[in-house]
Amino acid sequence: MIHVYEELAETSRRQILAELLHGPRNVSEIVAATAMKQPNVSSHLARMRGKGILRATKNGREVYYSIANPEVETVIAAALARRIKSTDISFEEAVVLYGNAAVQGDETTCSETLDKLFAANASIVDIYQKLIVPVMRNVGAWYGEQTIDAAQEHMASAITERMMARIVQVFATSKQTDKVAVLGCGPNSWHTIGLRMVSDYLRVRGWKTLFLGANVPQSCFLSQVAQHRPNMVLLSCKAEDGLESGLSLIRSLGETRCKENCFAIGVGGCCAGRHRQEFMAAGADFICTDIVTFAEEIAPVIEKKGKLPR
Repeated sequence: MIHVYEELAETSRRQILAELLHGPRNVSEIVAATAMKQPNVSSHLARMRGKGILRATKNGREVYYSIANPEVETVIAAALARRIKSTDISFEEAVVLYGNAAVQGDETTCSETLDKLFAANASIVDIYQKLIVPVMRNVGAWYGEQTIDAAQEHMASAITERMMARIVQVFATSKQTDKVAVLGCGPNSWHTIGLRMVSDYLRVRGWKTLFLGANVPQSCFLSQVAQHRPNMVLLSCKAEDGLESGLSLIRSLGETRCKENCFAIGVGGCCAGRHRQEFMAAGADFICTDIVTFAEEIAPVIEKKGKLPR
């Protein structure tokens, strides 16, 4: 088993092996989960396959990689458990470690910080609320204080989006419901990380989520809602620049609702919190500015009753 320990000593290959403990993956899935470049992933996979640590199985046009046998899997799982147990971390420590690494472009440390939280059985809601939210709040404050520059702020955001792709892969479920959500930011709204957290959480609960991204033209947003007939529509309005367009989109969404296409409308973001009454008057069913409240108080009610009492 000496080859296994040699591969676990290298950070990138350790990440790949940790991901494969969750089951077979193709190259694209491993790239998404680890945030590594495709050529590097392919090279690591070929190396470990050559050493008999991994096996490859073809399924149609896709090749899926998995750990070679139960004996190797046991060794990898035990080695990773020992490594993480010896470096337990609190959320407070994780915020400092991850935040400093993100603004320096150190994706490896960010990923290893997540590994420790995964090993501690932290939930996706806790990881988002207790790690990602405070980290991004700190990054925003550092940028406002000019402790970091715009490039570092953008880099930290980009790294976090890649880490979030990995987080949702870890918590992915085969459970599927018949629920559909459309999520996006209206015109002049560019901040998507908070909305992406909600989208990821709904995916883990088995919803089909259509994440439209930032600065979506109103006509395009309405077209997607009409096409997919969702149970819930969510938009984010974080900055004042998106206030008027956000209110306009809410009014238009309200006008499209009918008996045959009745969906809940929700808004998140700092601007929405500051202008709660205006958004509610425009037709929103709820305003929510944190994922814990959404997970505990909003999503279960909509899943059960289809709407919230206003």
